[in-house]
Amino acid sequence: MPPTYKDIQRMTGLSLATISKHFNGGNVLAANRAAIEEAAADLGFRVNEVARSLRTRRSGTVGVLLPALDNDFHLEVIAGVEAVLKDVGVSVVVVSSHTSAAGAAGAVDLLVDRRVDGIIAVPGRHDGEPLRAAAARGLPVVLVDRLVSGLECDAVVLDNTGASAQVVRHLVEHGHREVAVVTGTPDVWTMRERLTGFRRAMRAAGLPVAREHVVRGPLTVRTGREAVHALLAGERRPTAVYATNYELTLGAVVALNEADVDVPGDVSLVGFDGEVVAQVARPRTSVYVQPVREIAREAAELMRERLAGDGEGTAPRRRVLTGRFVPGGSVGPPRG
Repeated sequence: MPPTYKDIQRMTGLSLATISKHFNGGNVLAANRAAIEEAAADLGFRVNEVARSLRTRRSGTVGVLLPALDNDFHLEVIAGVEAVLKDVGVSVVVVSSHTSAAGAAGAVDLLVDRRVDGIIAVPGRHDGEPLRAAAARGLPVVLVDRLVSGLECDAVVLDNTGASAQVVRHLVEHGHREVAVVTGTPDVWTMRERLTGFRRAMRAAGLPVAREHVVRGPLTVRTGREAVHALLAGERRPTAVYATNYELTLGAVVALNEADVDVPGDVSLVGFDGEVVAQVARPRTSVYVQPVREIAREAAELMRERLAGDGEGTAPRRRVLTGRFVPGGSVGPPRG
């Protein structure tokens, strides 16, 4: 006969309520959690997921909604979320909404049909409406990286304006006055925030931002590459370029290599994320790195608390994290 909660109770001396709370994702004292897990391992105890889902009306799964599965940021989000939730017996279902409104609605509907207990989402441009509909049905939603207008829910984001301000200060301290920014389209919340931080910091330094020095486009390597080539060919050539996400940074590095310009002698460069790219580029690219694993862990903790009932009745919580600026050899004083 397989071991039961009562067998764990006999080994630990803990109440059945405490043991049940632990295996259903609730908060218990660290010492009690360790004792329960040790006893379960010794007994070879495994939770009957079918019975638990029928009893609790929960599936023991959380959906992770991503706009795409083709970059390191999204893959790190999955890893960080899974690392937290698996410790409380919750598995992860990953879906991508791709780039269309139909894809977004279909992805959220798929998660709802799978009876997930909540959704952790890095929302794409078309994900707002289906996520608002899911939240209206009472499904816990935690946003990661980006906020959605009209959706009141828990969220974990980066201090994007502060990140851009730190980048601008670094460039200004090196004597730069003509700084260009390569960023995403206005419908992406993080890109709006990073551009806002850039403009504010430039204004605080008493520096104008030329219209031709703000280049927007899809968050792709191609956009970064073409933007930097255009900036280098322009009449008012900047002395420094700030690329506001990983793909744009990679494209900027490619363009500077193709143009065979001296970095940082002719043009300085600061990127966003892409720490691995920064390490292999010569000279090493200066980058602002966001704490992706920490962001993912915080999101998973917020979801765990909602599922355990710890956040029941509380207002939506927003956690804002800061990253770190990693200087390299791609920033120097402008010539002349």
